Amino acid sequence: MRKILFIIFILAGTLTTNAQGPQRKWYAGTLYHTSGEIFDGLISWTPPRKGEYEDGDQVLYRADEKSEVFPIPYYKINSFVMGNDSIVVSHNVLFKNSPFMTVVLDNPTKLYTNKIMKNGFPLMINTGGFTGNVGMGVGVGTSVGGGVKTTYYYGISPDKVTKLEKKQFIEVMSTILADKPDVVAKIKDKTFRYGDMDDLINYYKTGQMPKKSYDY
Repeated sequence: MRKILFIIFILAGTLTTNAQGPQRKWYAGTLYHTSGEIFDGLISWTPPRKGEYEDGDQVLYRADEKSEVFPIPYYKINSFVMGNDSIVVSHNVLFKNSPFMTVVLDNPTKLYTNKIMKNGFPLMINTGGFTGNVGMGVGVGTSVGGGVKTTYYYGISPDKVTKLEKKQFIEVMSTILADKPDVVAKIKDKTFRYGDMDDLINYYKTGQMPKKSYDY
C-alpha cells in the first residue's frame, strides 16, 4: 500500500511540474529601441498564446543576471537579437497580436516566420480509489495538444508580407533561393517539399543534405 501511494505522489508531482512548463530561458542579445538606443544584455521572449495580450507582444530585458527585469512592449522595439535569432517588428494589422517576425533569410525577397503558442486541451487524470478500508483518489491537472505553431511569410519587409502556401512553394522558394541553382533544382525535382522547410533552409545555408533515420 505504501509503495502504491508513493508512486501516485511521484506521478502527481511530475505532471504538475510539466504542466507549469519549463523555467524561462534567457539569451545573450541586443535590443534596438525606437528611441535609437541600443541595449546589450539578456533577453527572454516566447511566442504568445492567442489572446494573451490585448495589444501586441513584449520581450523581457535585463542588463545581466543580477539586474532588474524590464518588460518592453513591441511598439518600443524596432528589432532585437536573441541568441542566434534576429527578430523584427511587423506593423501589419494581420499581426496585431503577434507582431514579432523571425528573419529566416535576409535576401532581396525575405523569408520570415511568425510563431504563436497553441492552446492545449485541459486534461484531468484521476487515479481513482483503492479497495479495502482506504479510499483515496488523486486528480492531476495538465494539458495536451500545445506547442508552437510556425507560419512562413515572404516579402520585402515585415510590414509587406504574403503567407507561403503549399501551392506556391516551388515558385516562391525558387525565386527566394535563386542565387543557388543547385538548391533550386532540388526544389523543382521535389527533393524538398512544402513540409521540409527546416531541412531546405539548412541545406541552403550549409550545403549539407539532411540525414535520414537510416543514415545513422
